[in-house]
Amino acid sequence: MSVLKVLPLAALSALMLVPVPAQAKADHPLSQELADPRKQQAIGDMLGALIGVMLDMPADPLARMAEAAGDRGAARKFPRGATLGDLAGPEARRLPREVRRRAPAMVGAMGELTAVLEDMAPEFERIGRDFERRMQEAD
Repeated sequence: MSVLKVLPLAALSALMLVPVPAQAKADHPLSQELADPRKQQAIGDMLGALIGVMLDMPADPLARMAEAAGDRGAARKFPRGATLGDLAGPEARRLPREVRRRAPAMVGAMGELTAVLEDMAPEFERIGRDFERRMQEAD
């Protein structure tokens, strides 16, 4: 399992889980929140912990789900008592630590992208109004 394949999706997922206080939303754009090194590290820590917990999850329910979906014999493909980490292989055990280490830089990069999108927001709003006007004219 490649950290580079999992990390972007994990980081994006974490952003949806990180609460931004209402006052912060009003006073600071999201790009500023994502530029905060403490928040970047907190997101990395949370992602690392989340991935660690997921790797410890039992794989048996997945086998039952696969069989229920029509994959006969799926339970035989999963060793009894195996965890998702066992199925992912020994390299996966490094993943929580790697995510903690690399996530802050990725969150910072997402903050930079968010700043660009924030700058483009007025243009997106103009496009939305223009689209709505054109749809009304088409009726």
